[in-house]
Amino acid sequence: MQFLKNNYGWLLVILVGILALLPLYSMLNSAISEGLLTTEGKKALEMSYHISGEFSIRWMTAVLTCTPFFILFGVQNLFVRQAMGIATAVWSILHFVIFIVAEGFLETFTQVNYIVGFVAILILIPLLFTSNRKSMKLLKKKWKKLQSLVYVAIFLSLLHVFILEKTWLIYAIIVSVGFIVRIPIIKNKIIQYRKK
Repeated sequence: MQFLKNNYGWLLVILVGILALLPLYSMLNSAISEGLLTTEGKKALEMSYHISGEFSIRWMTAVLTCTPFFILFGVQNLFVRQAMGIATAVWSILHFVIFIVAEGFLETFTQVNYIVGFVAILILIPLLFTSNRKSMKLLKKKWKKLQSLVYVAIFLSLLHVFILEKTWLIYAIIVSVGFIVRIPIIKNKIIQYRKK
């Protein structure tokens, strides 16, 4: 029971992450059963990398709402945020791998939006491998600076989605509201009001 109490956030993130994998698994299974070189197989594979890309930006947006959520409601769990960050990186890498299988690695450098997405993934890789307590202790103050690169990654990801003309606006609004809530004057007023 103590294990569940201490790790409920991680378990919740893992559960949501696994449930989100189900439609992706179905698409990939369809692509493989149809044959990757057939028209139907290629369509299923393309759908798979669109789904994985959508989930990766959703996870990224969710990570960036953790601090505003704390400011608004006083609920904080650093390690849940780390779990969500890991989910973001895993989904982003999965998105890129599926893209490579569908289009080939060299396709990454043929369009600006692909290059922007690729740079975002390159930023997420070191964040993934340092999202643990051991790295926090080892890197100390540098850890927070390294993890702040997630802001660059979200900007590039939004740019990637914007160029693709996908549903970027809702994510941009959520992230923007999150940054507004972080402004010290607004943040302090919200915290003071919440403590009344």
